[in-house]
Amino acid sequence: MLKKTIVLGMFIVMLCSAQSFAKEPLQPLTIQLEWLPHVGFAGVLLAKKQGWYEEAGIDLTIKTWELNMSPIEEVLTGKAQIGIEQGADIIKARSKGKKIRAVATLFQKSPACLISKKKLGIKTPEQLRGKRVGIYHPSAILMVKIVLTDVRMKYDDIIPIEVGWNIQSLLDDTTDVLPGYMNDQPLSIKERGYETNVIPAFKHGYDFYSGVYFVTDTMIQKQPELIQTFLNVTMRGWREAFKTPQATAQMIVAEYYPEGSVQQQTESLKIFHTLAMVGIAGGDHLLGIMEGRFWAKGVDILYKYKQIDKKIPETDLFTLEFLKKVTMGR
Repeated sequence: MLKKTIVLGMFIVMLCSAQSFAKEPLQPLTIQLEWLPHVGFAGVLLAKKQGWYEEAGIDLTIKTWELNMSPIEEVLTGKAQIGIEQGADIIKARSKGKKIRAVATLFQKSPACLISKKKLGIKTPEQLRGKRVGIYHPSAILMVKIVLTDVRMKYDDIIPIEVGWNIQSLLDDTTDVLPGYMNDQPLSIKERGYETNVIPAFKHGYDFYSGVYFVTDTMIQKQPELIQTFLNVTMRGWREAFKTPQATAQMIVAEYYPEGSVQQQTESLKIFHTLAMVGIAGGDHLLGIMEGRFWAKGVDILYKYKQIDKKIPETDLFTLEFLKKVTMGR
């Protein structure tokens, strides 16, 4: 009887230990988005909804963008540990001595573009001469200048008009051309009943990574396992999102982005898939890959246009330490 009691006691102890291990506290991690939670962040949002971060031991908090918020500053001040930002902004920040580094990029090319109503027949940058171009932000001015320079034109060759951050000026015909993003404004304009022509900026010299995941140098040194786990799960989320664009869009609109249109978000996600795979010949297991020469090209562009006051080595901007393990782990 005593023997049975001892065995039963040992079994209870083992069971409690197993349960205690299973309930080990999740590791908190906060990611700062660069905009509202739409399909541009589908990999993160889908993986969060599916519980994949929790399964991997991460308690992920997703912080949406707010007016005047800088994802880079949020990460540098510790309010978030991982941020998402444009490649050009990563370069600018690093050139000022801010110790951040890219660990992956979702989009190989920027979705930035120039949009016009189809009836105007504007299909090339050369046709921008004398046209009214809506300008809403300094980044739009830079993009327009780069595109014009690619065809040996100058900013003075267009008529810049200050506009709000929306499509209304194009709908009202108070502008002929509007800077925007391929995944956004053209789809919204189409929903209003107008066909558009789109000039992708990346085809005319505006060559930067987009949707870049970055962390501090300190985090790379002190928490590499956490970064690795996050990227493993996130890239799994992106692969699944790209396989199921409509279902993913429906989930995101229902859970995160109620003001969005499922149709628009579905088409947007398909465009993002294209931008994520441009130039990648090895398949979707290479999602997030970066190249030093491409970062160096971005540095050259920003230095040429006086956006940074010194060139910095591309090796200061990114690391492939984690992406290589994501690829090998498939």
